[in-house]
Amino acid sequence: MAENRPPMPARGHTTAPTFDPSQPRTLRRFFQDIETLFERSGVETDPARKSWVVRYLPIDVSDLCESLPEYANEDKTYEDFKKAVIALYPGAGEDRKFAVADVE
Repeated sequence: MAENRPPMPARGHTTAPTFDPSQPRTLRRFFQDIETLFERSGVETDPARKSWVVRYLPIDVSDLCESLPEYANEDKTYEDFKKAVIALYPGAGEDRKFAVADVE
């Protein structure tokens, strides 16, 4: 029996992941959210994952990401693409986490 999984939400739906380019730190949350949806909806291939990422991004960001070699090159994995996208946004990487003491 085939497994029934919920589909990925439509772009703009309240459950769809979002990214605000004016706040680069939200990119980590975007990828966490979309990867949760991939698991829930059974999106397993790298090309499908890359396609869903650009589908949810704001149009200018989407266009930029589609121009990355890691997007079109089938030898590049989803993880390669994700790293390339994060590299476009200083402040979006793991090295930009802060302790409470840093914020005070």
